[in-house]
Amino acid sequence: MKKLLFIVFPMGLAGCMSPTSPVQEYASANSISLRYSAYDSVPTLTAEARDMAIAHCAKFGKFANYQGGNAANALTAEEIHRFACESRKADDSAVIAGQSKRPGYIFID
Repeated sequence: MKKLLFIVFPMGLAGCMSPTSPVQEYASANSISLRYSAYDSVPTLTAEARDMAIAHCAKFGKFANYQGGNAANALTAEEIHRFACESRKADDSAVIAGQSKRPGYIFID
């Protein structure tokens, strides 16, 4: 029974963690990338990250168009999300929906 509690407790704890605040990884007049930890199995675009990108691109009179996000590496919960600063606003929902598909299977060796 102790082994079961040891396994279940950390998994439950990870589900309660909320994303960290975004940190600017790179920025220019044409793009911005933000890094933060999100603790999920798929990339998680937070409202705070979106707001930071919108504010950054607005400084140049442009719109923030979401390009996608990915894990910083396989051993961390950190993610990097990229936005392009462009003169026209694109529909971000297709990119968000495409990366939000949870895997239906897990490979076990």
